[in-house]
Amino acid sequence: MEKTRKLINCDLGECLDPDPDGQIMPLINQASIACGGHVGNSDSMKKTVKLAKQYQVSIGAHPSYPDKANFGRVSLPMSLKSLFDSIFMQVNALEEVCLEQNVKMDYIKPHGALYHDMMHQKQIAELLCDVIKTKYPDLKLIVQAGINTKQMLAVAQEKGVQLLFEAFADRGYRGVELKSRSEQGAVLASPEEIKSQYQELMESDLFQIDTICFHSDHASSVTALQQIKTSTAC
Repeated sequence: MEKTRKLINCDLGECLDPDPDGQIMPLINQASIACGGHVGNSDSMKKTVKLAKQYQVSIGAHPSYPDKANFGRVSLPMSLKSLFDSIFMQVNALEEVCLEQNVKMDYIKPHGALYHDMMHQKQIAELLCDVIKTKYPDLKLIVQAGINTKQMLAVAQEKGVQLLFEAFADRGYRGVELKSRSEQGAVLASPEEIKSQYQELMESDLFQIDTICFHSDHASSVTALQQIKTSTAC
């Protein structure tokens, strides 16, 4: 059976200094753009969407808990209504920028703790699907490959949302679970480790993987991505 092509995605528009977005954008297929929850504002979204348009990169919204202080990496105690409203507002802010530049969003990929909670709390997964169905019925939802797949597929089928399954080139795994960022080895340290894991994920058929993530705020991950694309272009 022919293996499906795996895409490369990166979380961008995160207001980093120095800003790596310009060097990363030509190397990827999908740009998950921060839209104000953990970081990001109108100016950063406009700049990043313009870059994605220039390089014909698929655009996704990258919402999070509204928690800039912790970069969206801590679960917030919020009512489901408040969380829905926050995510809806973030995605809508990016959509407005996309409309201004005559491009479309293709997917939503939650950030940080929201991503983790979506994978382990059915009501959060349902909420994200509800955000899509309320106004953005054509958007896909990126979820983690290899864990709680039956539950995620059941929720998506009930809500009528298409899923994309994601693995991480630069994050440490324990089996199919990501190591917590508080653990040693949670983030792979060297470009060589990241390239090796990327190749393993590209060749893996243990479970469905549609897209592989490299993180823009990790210098070794950016270096690995550049080296991978250079070698494949030869």
